Amino acid sequence: MRNRHACGLMLCGLLAACGGRDFTPPGAPATASPAPPTPTPSPAATSAGYLHVLQRPWVMTYEIDPTGRLRAPVTQHVSKDLYQLAGEPQGRFVYAAHGSWYRNVDGTVGGSDGVVVTYAPDPRDGTLVEVSEQTVFERPSDGQPCGASCDSLGLVLLEGGANRVHGSTLYRWGTARRHTTYTYLFIPVSSDGHLGPVTRHPFPYDQESGWMMVDGRSDVLYKPAPYNGPGGLQARVIEPDGTLTRMGWTNLCLASTIDSATPLVTARGFLFASAYTKVPTVCSYQGLRLKPLYALDLTASAATAFVPSSEGEPALLAMNVTTSTGGVRREELRVFAMNSEGDLRPVYSEEPPDRIGGLLFHPSGRFLYAVDYASRLRAYTVDSDGRLELTMSIEHAGGSMAITLKDARTQDR
Repeated sequence: MRNRHACGLMLCGLLAACGGRDFTPPGAPATASPAPPTPTPSPAATSAGYLHVLQRPWVMTYEIDPTGRLRAPVTQHVSKDLYQLAGEPQGRFVYAAHGSWYRNVDGTVGGSDGVVVTYAPDPRDGTLVEVSEQTVFERPSDGQPCGASCDSLGLVLLEGGANRVHGSTLYRWGTARRHTTYTYLFIPVSSDGHLGPVTRHPFPYDQESGWMMVDGRSDVLYKPAPYNGPGGLQARVIEPDGTLTRMGWTNLCLASTIDSATPLVTARGFLFASAYTKVPTVCSYQGLRLKPLYALDLTASAATAFVPSSEGEPALLAMNVTTSTGGVRREELRVFAMNSEGDLRPVYSEEPPDRIGGLLFHPSGRFLYAVDYASRLRAYTVDSDGRLELTMSIEHAGGSMAITLKDARTQDR
């Protein structure tokens, strides 16, 4: 799917149904979702919102029915340089990353300006309508004096929040792109979705892996420590003005020393990271000081969490897990229930057809959507104990995902 730099940058950041229903292929003219066969007492009873899936250069907008199944999508051509979508907890907006530039071997410049765009769902069919745009970087002209030292610049969204967007850029420069600089981005968002000015925090060049993750619930940035330091994992608080304050660091996974760790998912102040000791493992940490708690005997590459509003209910964590038995590697989708102490209890496991690269819970926690490396989109229902039931599998439909809810903007006012 991606090389190390691309994975670090993205993390971060992209038809046939199992019930025998054919879907409109990408590129076909946009068509509205079919109406319910019979009248219903309330619009809220017929829809659980919209799932937006990026299949460049199209966005496929699926209406979610009350069972979590996806109705036939509306195909929308937004922009050829749109390459990532991110949602926000309230389901009001979709944030999107547009643009990147690169220098060709003949010295000419390709690509476009890097911008972040806020979209809102059209109340008629859920398709994306632009609300606001903010430029992050401008594409240089062919004659820009930086010459061969300017090579490429890309943009990725780390997290979309209720009143801010977090992102990062990767800048490769120097002869043969021998240097790399990563920058954290902070963009405030007004209640109506308009984007404010960009705050930037560059990290020392050639010292970072680019793996960053933001916990939008507590405004904390997690990242590996620089290469030239003692290694390990860092936690930095994101201040209201977008500046970063370093709070915690650790180079331990339980009692073992680690060289580095990749943040995977957070829930209620607990962080789970993929760490490298003698063998890869998932490590658990608590609080901003990153207190090591325990290690799981597994390897995970993608994860997401559903955190109920009630503290008495367990959080759910879904992970793509790689296991090896007798030299045979297997990919598994696992779901864990997390209690108030951060302990995980396995509640579900299955072997999907391919490795899962993206996971997204519905804001209600009742549905889970997964995209695998074969560009397959899978829809699950989630029961009260966290067990999954596959309801749909759609071929050639994978990409970055975001969910919006009907009337979410109206209800928020």
